[in-house]
Amino acid sequence: MRSLLPVFALLLSTSIVGCGGSSSDSTGPIPPNNISDNPAPVDPNEPSNPTSPQTFNVNAGEPISVDEAEEFILEGTSSISGQSDITIVRVLWRQISGSPASQLTQPDQNLVTFQAPQIEGGAETIVFAFEAETSSGDLFEDTVTVTVRDTIANALPLVDAGTDSQVIGGETVTLNGSAEDENGIASFEWRLQEPDSNLTITNANEPVATVTLPRTEQREEYRFALQAVDNLGGASVDFVTITSLPSSTNTAPVIQSLRANPGVATGGEVVRLESNAVDFENDQLSYRWKQAPSDPFPLAIDNAQADIAQIVIPEISDPATLNFEVLVTDGALQDIRTTQLQIVPRSEPKPGLVSCLFNVFQQGCPLQLVDDLIGDGGALRCEDNPFSLECPLNILARISPPIADCISSPSVAGCGQILGQLADPLFVFRSLPTPQMASECTPAFDEQSFEHFAGVLHGHTGYSDGTIGTRPATAFERVKNEGLSFFGISDHSDNARLPLTVTGDCFSAQFLDCLIADSENPEDSFRKWRATAEQAEAATTPLFTAFRGFEWTSDRFGHLNVFFSDNVINAKTGPGYLVSMGLFWQWFLYPEFLGGGSDGLIVFNHPGREDLFEGIIPNIPGAGDPAYTFNDFDHVPGANMRTVGLEVFGKGSEYDTSGRNGSWLSYALDKGWYLGAVGSEDHHGTSWGAPSLPKTIMIARSNDAQDIKEAMLARRFYAVAQNFNDLRMEFRIDEAPMGSRLARGTGAALPARFELTLGDALLDAKVEVVTSNNRVVSTLEGSQGLFEVSVSPDERYYFLRVLNLDTGRPIAFSSPIWIDADAAPKPFCRYEALDGGSLL
Repeated sequence: MRSLLPVFALLLSTSIVGCGGSSSDSTGPIPPNNISDNPAPVDPNEPSNPTSPQTFNVNAGEPISVDEAEEFILEGTSSISGQSDITIVRVLWRQISGSPASQLTQPDQNLVTFQAPQIEGGAETIVFAFEAETSSGDLFEDTVTVTVRDTIANALPLVDAGTDSQVIGGETVTLNGSAEDENGIASFEWRLQEPDSNLTITNANEPVATVTLPRTEQREEYRFALQAVDNLGGASVDFVTITSLPSSTNTAPVIQSLRANPGVATGGEVVRLESNAVDFENDQLSYRWKQAPSDPFPLAIDNAQADIAQIVIPEISDPATLNFEVLVTDGALQDIRTTQLQIVPRSEPKPGLVSCLFNVFQQGCPLQLVDDLIGDGGALRCEDNPFSLECPLNILARISPPIADCISSPSVAGCGQILGQLADPLFVFRSLPTPQMASECTPAFDEQSFEHFAGVLHGHTGYSDGTIGTRPATAFERVKNEGLSFFGISDHSDNARLPLTVTGDCFSAQFLDCLIADSENPEDSFRKWRATAEQAEAATTPLFTAFRGFEWTSDRFGHLNVFFSDNVINAKTGPGYLVSMGLFWQWFLYPEFLGGGSDGLIVFNHPGREDLFEGIIPNIPGAGDPAYTFNDFDHVPGANMRTVGLEVFGKGSEYDTSGRNGSWLSYALDKGWYLGAVGSEDHHGTSWGAPSLPKTIMIARSNDAQDIKEAMLARRFYAVAQNFNDLRMEFRIDEAPMGSRLARGTGAALPARFELTLGDALLDAKVEVVTSNNRVVSTLEGSQGLFEVSVSPDERYYFLRVLNLDTGRPIAFSSPIWIDADAAPKPFCRYEALDGGSLL
């Protein structure tokens, strides 16, 4: 059988990594698994449940025409209206008919890039589907056609994948193909098209290859594709079908051993789930681990499709017994066994560095006795003046006279109990002055002193799950060369104390390259957190600022970035990963000089894209897991001032309009947070700073790190979409810029204005003025606009959503301007600087 179908470049697959995204920029050409000659029609606006009140809108864009081998971009959009508890959780592009195109970027984004195939015969229409999945499990899709023009004078290869045949499951099959072309054949590649399976093809890059089919319970067809590429880049593919028949002599695999190692574990430990199975016919075996649904709490299982899986144990307060099952199959027959794991609460451990920072007085710490702080040999002396800056406890001394007395005279009766309170973080929270709320002040602003600086937030390197062999210095240099002003990097904190690179690409010939994350300075692999700060300092120039952050990653609550913190916390070594965010908030509010994060700023990342249990936990009203999107954006007053942003763009996606009530930003603002709009790259490849990735624009006095931090605290920034990096926005209410917190009388009508530019030219767009509950109070078109907003207790804030006139797709979001009706005038905010002192 012969075919002249030019070949597709990418198997459409999605990999789950720490940021909910991809692990590389692109992959090499392979035939797709999912092109169908007769795709089933799907109405994108017809919900699966006709009685449901919500409306689903999925749009794959307008038809386009391209030349052979030309790169082209498809843009899809998806939204939900009419019901607040259903959201978009996943999108996916796939080709469903025609000669396969080469996929150049990841398919799980709104924006995807392909390269047109070489064809023969004048022109050919190929069809792509854009699919969106909701949190309730419904799938909706729309299609778009791309017409490919035959513009290259090249006769494509003639490919023959061989003759269809039948074998008994478990036997080795020879795939005997051939190809010919007047320009010569440059490469071959065999690929299993369907069904989806992890079969290994031996000599897959040769015309003759072999593969062993698994055992089957019933007749099953395996369709293989042979691709040949000529020396001019022209590609063709032919298919052959091998039918696997059940064996009458097959025996089931036998699980010989199974255990949780260790079988008794405590919080923070990694437990290996180990199994060993044999098969009489030496068939290839598949494994699947799962946890019993009756267990008191679920845990994420890493490598659940392998013979050895692992889990991370959270901190718990009560003992628990968990049950894990492994199923082993040869494709036809299977064996199932279960094992138990006992989890016990952590006893009083020997203190480590972090523990000692939280409690300097405990046994085993260098400062276990107060005398270590004030004794003759101590370098840090407090007895002469406990209120001096040299005394590390001066803040508590100022607010608690008993503590001040005990620091000066630790032998006074009762001092042991008084000073012992310092070991309890809740005592510090109660004793320290209540953190200032963002609503209590307004940022200072001067028309002549502030400029717009474009830069990058949220990027990854080989220090966590980015491209193997990359380091923060590599990323900083790339962004600097793109002409951008700043880069706040945020490798996953899970990896901060591991010398490894942890990415799916490591399960390949590059495995050894992942064992040491930093090949340039191997010692930095063991000190990533400090090394990142050093590399940021070395990359900083008067025109470019690099600063350090980390991404806290819970696959249940969501991901968030922390910037400018001296300390770091790992979500996956405590209950913050799955059970409670309390440990994170406790760390974030705890003083930095005791190991906490009180010097850091937070940005909520890609809302709605991470929860493992949303929509699948039964008997919970609404959309599923109550922990979804940071406990439903539960407001933490103590973190209000320093939780500054929410990602509305990331990678090639626009996140906001898939949120509850049609806007995650509006929804979180209505919960009480004071958040600005962030455009993040969330990049795991090597194209940091590229125009094809979103950006954040800071309105700051300079691009110095201190001024960038001030702009973030002021919420004086905005987000621009991919390919709109040169977009600049002005938004004023009563001449106050975005981020301002105004106090005005109820009923007042305040003048407002906006201006949009793209490079040196004005940019015409559709501008929506959004207030509480995602209500659009005004819609304007053009590059400039004057309008009025009203002062009302029901309209606490206003922000702008900027839409492309041609596509209707959001291309920019402003940060809000808040208005408190009938409130007292607000003083200027006073912020802590990076190096002490304050920023006004």
